[in-house]
Amino acid sequence: MKVKDILNPVTDHVTPEDTLQLAVIKMREARKRDGCGVRGIIVLDGGENLIGVLSIKDILRAAIPVYLDTKLSKFSWDGMLEKMAAHVACTKVKEFMTHEVITISEDATLMTCADLLIKKNLQRLPVVNKENKVIGIVSISDIYNVISEIFADQPECKL
Repeated sequence: MKVKDILNPVTDHVTPEDTLQLAVIKMREARKRDGCGVRGIIVLDGGENLIGVLSIKDILRAAIPVYLDTKLSKFSWDGMLEKMAAHVACTKVKEFMTHEVITISEDATLMTCADLLIKKNLQRLPVVNKENKVIGIVSISDIYNVISEIFADQPECKL
């Protein structure tokens, strides 16, 4: 089986000049083929070239800056998260996106994909075609779904 057999086609993207608000709206509206919401969106330049990825972790980092004490509960107030999130909603995607993106070929094997996801501690990989254009995204949960189907199809384990 190849990556192209399980990828989720790219149906939407953002640009570096879009706001985090627009990115979040697009991510909330997007659905993977299994009905789950997406947890990241690709960032393309005007020429439709991949220049980054914006993940839910990037959005959380925008709303909860790293300079804050790790023990937020000591000085947080009711509504603090909401106020901080509203404050960064109009920030541009380019300020928080991941710029160094690892991709995988649509013809790569699932083993190669799984190995890359695990070794690089990634949650998703943009999938590129022979022209190096993004055609989809494969996530660690997509790989897990393939493995879980194999487990489920095996005879029951005897202890």
